[in-house]
Amino acid sequence: MDAWQIINLILSGLFVIIVLYQVFYIFIGFFAKTKYPTAKVNHKYGILIAGRNEEKVIGQLLDSIKKQNYPIENLKIFVVADNCSKDDKTAQISREMGAIVYERFNTEKVSKSYALDFLLKNIASDYPDYNPDGWFIFDADNLLDENYIKEMNKAFDAGKKIVTSYRNSKNYGDSLFSMGSSIHFIRECRFLHNPRNFLGFSTHISGTGFLVANDILNLKTGWKYGKLTEDLEFSCDNLIKGNSVAYCDDAIFYDEQPSTWKQTYRQRLRWQKGSYQCAYTFLFNLLFRFVKNLNFAFYDFFVFFLPLPLVSTSWGIVNLIVSLVQSIIQIASGGAVRAILLHLLLYVVSIIAIFYLGTFLYGAVAVLRDWKRIKAKSWKKIVSMFAFPIFMLTLVPICFIALFKKVEWAPIKHDVSKNIDDVQSPNKKRV
Repeated sequence: MDAWQIINLILSGLFVIIVLYQVFYIFIGFFAKTKYPTAKVNHKYGILIAGRNEEKVIGQLLDSIKKQNYPIENLKIFVVADNCSKDDKTAQISREMGAIVYERFNTEKVSKSYALDFLLKNIASDYPDYNPDGWFIFDADNLLDENYIKEMNKAFDAGKKIVTSYRNSKNYGDSLFSMGSSIHFIRECRFLHNPRNFLGFSTHISGTGFLVANDILNLKTGWKYGKLTEDLEFSCDNLIKGNSVAYCDDAIFYDEQPSTWKQTYRQRLRWQKGSYQCAYTFLFNLLFRFVKNLNFAFYDFFVFFLPLPLVSTSWGIVNLIVSLVQSIIQIASGGAVRAILLHLLLYVVSIIAIFYLGTFLYGAVAVLRDWKRIKAKSWKKIVSMFAFPIFMLTLVPICFIALFKKVEWAPIKHDVSKNIDDVQSPNKKRV
């Protein structure tokens, strides 16, 4: 065994040691989940929705809120129509459906973070006596299962002050990209949020579909999280402050996934850049707190923010280059060209095969576990399992691009106009 093989063995062992616990997450996530007791109190909630040119979808979200199996008088809806175009009807539709609407126009500060901050501060100014127990935050393209707030209220009534929920897709079968993104969130819910919650660890919010207690979300100070992934920043900041993020698997909402490569690239590039920003801010703090407090939740988040895809891919490229150089040297030394090239080819194929098989199994287990929840035809679910590794492979270059490219927030167009009956009713035609 040469020195290079020893280095590879050591690094591979270190990688396995770092992430091995997540294998147990898969088993826990597959078989177990937290069930909250029936709530004793129907709490009062404010609902915050930020939308930009969302006239095609905002009405369906508001309709799904009105159809909740929960006292409507305990809910108050606030919408910020953020930098909408002149002919867009997001604000008009929201007002007609009973929401309190604020319109914001600022072409310099453009992101959901600024929109939420604007909305919160206006509520604090205009409704100083409004004091709900908690706040829901949704994106305008979301749809809520009819029992969504009822189930989230169970977790809140059980003492959970920040609660995220199950993220389903309303356009799962539109394209290979929507399938891949959908599986990504199903996998996240099933094998990250769910086992963390079951074991009593904190998880993270994923941009939308979450609930925050009123004493944590300070209206007067607004929304202070401004990174490209403000959801991860919020989650880490609250973990460090001692506020855990819980998960409610029975609270299901649906949102629209990008269906083209261009949309997927823009979204994933922003997320990857934001993840690097959060890693820079929190990584060593999390490791320090884990060593100091021996709280596994800090280690879990430390691993979550490690740029493992970037490192593993880079190491794979280095190994490939080394193998190529070794092959050239062997050929130059009179080695059998055909045998050497065949060996190199088999090495490359083995790397691709291991990547494909690993991601296939990970995605397939998630799809099979939540088969009945996925709103798509069976053949599309099967196709999605085999396509998921290809989808993940397309994201690999983004890990490198995000290191060097300046990334700014940009809205993702939403135009999948479905109502809640289209995605949750068994009598509706599946697509």
